[in-house]
Order: sequence, then structure tokens, then C-alpha cells
Amino acid sequence: MTAIRGSVGVIGGSMAGLTVGLLLRHQGWDVHIFERSGEELASRGAGITPHQELFDAFRQAGADIENAMGVEAHGRILFAQDGAIAAQIEAPQLFTSWGLLYRFLRKKFPDDRYHNGAIVTSVAAKDQAAVVSFDDGSHETFDWVIGADGLRSVVRESVAPELKLSYTGYVAWRGLVPESLIPAAVRQQLECRMAFYLPPGEHMLGYTVAGPNDNCKPGARSYNWVWYRPTPAGHARTEMFTDVDGNYQPDGIAPQQIRARVTAAMREDAKRLLPPQFQTVIDKTEQPFIQPIVELACERLLFKRVALIGDAAFTARPHIGFGVSKAAADAATLAHAFEKPAEDLVAALIEWEHERLRVGSALLKRSADLGCYLSGAPQTEHDAARYEAFRQPDVLMRGIAAIDPYESLAG
Repeated sequence: MTAIRGSVGVIGGSMAGLTVGLLLRHQGWDVHIFERSGEELASRGAGITPHQELFDAFRQAGADIENAMGVEAHGRILFAQDGAIAAQIEAPQLFTSWGLLYRFLRKKFPDDRYHNGAIVTSVAAKDQAAVVSFDDGSHETFDWVIGADGLRSVVRESVAPELKLSYTGYVAWRGLVPESLIPAAVRQQLECRMAFYLPPGEHMLGYTVAGPNDNCKPGARSYNWVWYRPTPAGHARTEMFTDVDGNYQPDGIAPQQIRARVTAAMREDAKRLLPPQFQTVIDKTEQPFIQPIVELACERLLFKRVALIGDAAFTARPHIGFGVSKAAADAATLAHAFEKPAEDLVAALIEWEHERLRVGSALLKRSADLGCYLSGAPQTEHDAARYEAFRQPDVLMRGIAAIDPYESLAG
């Protein structure tokens, strides 16, 4: 039996947390994962674009991804407002759903080490340990703690409270619609492709993902769409994120809490602004939802015995579509550092931090460039030139959900 190397508490049981947890268990660490959302995570259906980093990390964790776990697209198209195809490129790519990959990975991690509904209130980083405090007043001490608890990370708030999420000035309307509800003629135009449309100062995209019960068979899948729209801070944002009970929810609002008039206004705008294919998709979506687009960058990832990975470390705008894959790479490279003997571990972690800060910073910049024109009217000539450059169809069709994100990050 492998000797236990030490204890690790992973805060956040999503993709990054599960990946690093599985990898560290393989190395002989005693790992416990704490997830506040309970089984709600499994129901998330948002679409994602996996990259080689995600495949590699899953494989190292003993969970190979297969093409059957997603929907293959063969190219990308740009619609004109009348629904005609204005441009297209060949771009083979796999699209899948967040929930499908989460459930696949979750099955690999032992239930007695995965603590659902565990609400962490703070983490104290010490020289030789880290102490996790919970909402019931209890505490647990670990040799190391890894913060994988997302963009509103409690771990980051504990070790770097000065860092705050920055609202970018726009939101994403999103939705999933059963493929079977989309008329056959429209479905034929949308399937096996990633589709785009560029209203002035906005952009819309969509692609097919797995359907209910992770079904990837034609006719049983879902269509995932995202519509980015400028929404200035102030009255417009307050109006959008005030729920049915009259409470302002600036960090995000549950789909069922969105007021009917807010959704109705979006649907009316869709009829006025979007091509008929996207009008149909939105009309067939029972419950669209809204996300404020925010960003944040850490200047450090190591705080004594605490490390940050995934969105807890860098929250980039979602345009490159690299967030989940980048989080998996954070986890895999961190686990590789933890393979080192105790006397070399600190040096390995410092090297890991340096490299992941470089990647995270490049990702943040490139994502901000791709979404710059969505924040509102340009304020300077430089902004105007930048906006124009990054809303060109060829730039967006190749840069959004980039097939080779490292190529785009180097640009």
C-alpha cells in the first residue's frame, strides 16, 4: 500500500477540483474535496469547447474523454441578418456540455472524500499547514489547501481580499433548446457547425451539444446559444438583475428569478436584430438566463500552504472558450509539481506559479481583446481602432472558442 504523503483539502468540487483531487490521490496524498453547491453541479448544461489540455489532464486522472462524449462540428459559419451565409471556414472541433464532463469525472472520485453541501467560510494560510473553517463553526487542518472554488472564490477572498471582480460592461444571454424543437430546415443549417452573427456592438453564437441524459445522438441533442450584449453599470444593469422579489442580484440571477418583462424585452430584440435561424432558437428556448461578464487576475497563486487554480486564480472573459481547459491544465501542472520530493516541492511550486501566471495573464488579455467592442462606445481613437480590429468576422470566427488557443494567446 502506498504511504500517505500528506493531506490536501480541495475547496471546490468542479472540474479543476476533481482533476487535481484525482491526480493527487494517484500520488498518495489524502485528498478531501469540499463543494458547497451539492448535486446542483451535475445539472449544469452549458456548452464548452474542450482542448488538448483538458483531454491530457483527464487522461492523467484516469478518465479518458472520447468523441462519443461530444458533438463534432466541421466548420464555422457567419450569418447575415436575412439568414444568408455571409462567410464560412473549415474548423473541425468537438463541442460538449459542462455537465456531461463533470458527471464523468465525478464518478472517478470516491464518495467518502467528496463532501457535498460543505460551505467553507474562510481559509487561513500558515507556514506549515492551512486551516479551513466551515459555516457550522467547525475547522479542519490540512498540509495543503487548493482553492478551486471559481470566480467568487472564498479561498481567494481569504488570502487576497484586496482582489475584486471587475464588471466589463456587458452580459451574456444564454440558453439551451432541445434539438427536436428546432424546425428541420433550421436544424440542418445549424448542426455540425458553429454559427455566428454580429449585430452592431454585439455578437451571437451557437453550437450543438449533448442533450438530456448526455445523449449525443442526432435529434436528441441540445443547441447551446450565447448572445453578448452591452449593458452599462447603473440603471440598465439594475433593471436586468433585479429579481421577481425586487432584490438586486448583481453577481448573477437564477433563471427562474428573472422577471418576465426582462426576458420578453430580450425576445423582442431578438426578433428585431437577429437572423431568422437565431430568432427561432431563442423563441424555442423555454428558460433563457443571464450572466454578467466579469474578469479578475491574481498576481500570486501561492500563499504559504494555499494555492489557487482555475477561475479562482484568473477569471477571463469567456470568448476564447479556454476556461475549463485552462483550469484542467492548472490542475495537472500543479499535481506534477506535487510529485516532487518534499525537499524540492517549494521550488517546483514556485516554478509552477510563474508559468501559470504567464498563461493566465495572456488568456486574460486575449479574451479582453476579443470582447473589447462589447463594452460600449469607444472613448478614444485608440479604442475605436482596437474595437474595429477585433470585431472583424475573420478574427472572431477564428478567435472565438479557438481551436488552438496557444496560437491566439501568442498573438
